[in-house]
Amino acid sequence: MTGTAVSQDLAGRVVAVTGAARGIGQVLGQAFIERGAQLVALDRRWDEDAAWTHRLREAGGLMLAADITDDAALDDALAVTLRRFGTVDVLVNNAAMRQRDLYPVAGACAVLDTEDAHWSRMFEINVVGTLKVTRRFIRPMLAQGRGSVVMVSANGSLTQGVAPGVAEGNHPGLLNQPYDATKAALTSLSFYLAAEVRPQGVAVNVIFPGPTRTTGSDDLSPGREALGLKMELLDPAHVVPLVLRLAQAGADDSGRAYDVVPWNAVHGC
Repeated sequence: MTGTAVSQDLAGRVVAVTGAARGIGQVLGQAFIERGAQLVALDRRWDEDAAWTHRLREAGGLMLAADITDDAALDDALAVTLRRFGTVDVLVNNAAMRQRDLYPVAGACAVLDTEDAHWSRMFEINVVGTLKVTRRFIRPMLAQGRGSVVMVSANGSLTQGVAPGVAEGNHPGLLNQPYDATKAALTSLSFYLAAEVRPQGVAVNVIFPGPTRTTGSDDLSPGREALGLKMELLDPAHVVPLVLRLAQAGADDSGRAYDVVPWNAVHGC
């Protein structure tokens, strides 16, 4: 997708966002509602007293409790969505297990200090769980011959060329495993999926938000600083301009990964 022009209107479009109760998911949900979309907001749990919960209901959105690893819950979520709105036009796969869910002091761990069970659980959520959601919510898009899937990944999955035929990791010193490994798998999956569904009119793209302030991020600062891992955290709203554009991408604008921070800099966002 080139430039910053928006080619279509989001008004009336049915947009599903996972991990929508807080953080990046909440900010994206608010942005879609403000532009007239019908929001399907999924998360494992919701705060009934939160201002965002009330705003979502007032806007006529669906607020669904669903674990993305739970087949029955996802089947129900799709069924409720189709009964209410009849279709799905956009899916933003934002839900994920984070490093701090496993390592709450600093959100960091050396590879050899991790546990096998941590790898299994994080892949179950970040890769297999995301695929479970996608298998279901992409069906209406394939049936109608148009739609867009946006995957929220991480740029730790990137490599950089250092010599002809030689590459190294983007930031291997951040102690960000197994999270970055799951996001590398998700990014690869997304490229293959994009090629698979392009003939049916559906776009699949990936974004790398960069270091973003979400629920609990600031609590990790002392632990990360003790490890020499201090970094500036971005407001989650910085992902909104790019995601809004990718939500309207056609199949010709598919199969790409966008690093949000440099993309915003180039496009004045």
